[in-house]
Amino acid sequence: MQLHLQLWQEIISLCQSLNQDQYTHKSHWLNGATIAAHIRHSYEFYCCLLEGNAQGEINYENRQRNQKIETDLAYTVQKLTELNTHLKEVVPNEKIILVSKETERSTISTSFHRELLYCLDHAIHHQALIKIGLKELGVSHLVDANFGVAYSTLRYQERD
Repeated sequence: MQLHLQLWQEIISLCQSLNQDQYTHKSHWLNGATIAAHIRHSYEFYCCLLEGNAQGEINYENRQRNQKIETDLAYTVQKLTELNTHLKEVVPNEKIILVSKETERSTISTSFHRELLYCLDHAIHHQALIKIGLKELGVSHLVDANFGVAYSTLRYQERD
């Protein structure tokens, strides 16, 4: 769970370093998307997983889309901090059904840990997009050089 907590703490720290205009800036390089939108999107996948873990069924398509996260930076920090608390307390369900319209079958057997890995990879992908937005704003120094880089890539790079 440590990697997930670390990822969200990095995003919380970033949010605490941004001002409202930077957070909601519509990035030319990201086709008008904002840093806020990428954070909201990643956050909601984790929330969907936590809710699905409790219910035994996950449907990422039906996740709650909390638009306030895209507009209120202080609220966002609060919600991300709450997410980290929930991640620390979760009791994993090893049998979860994933519901998706993107597969030949409408349901797939999975587990909390498998979906947690998916959420991590997905969030790292969005961190990379956030870094592009930060570069456009000239504030990429607010994040570590490894922000948005997959852990497997970092391990591979360490071999050299």
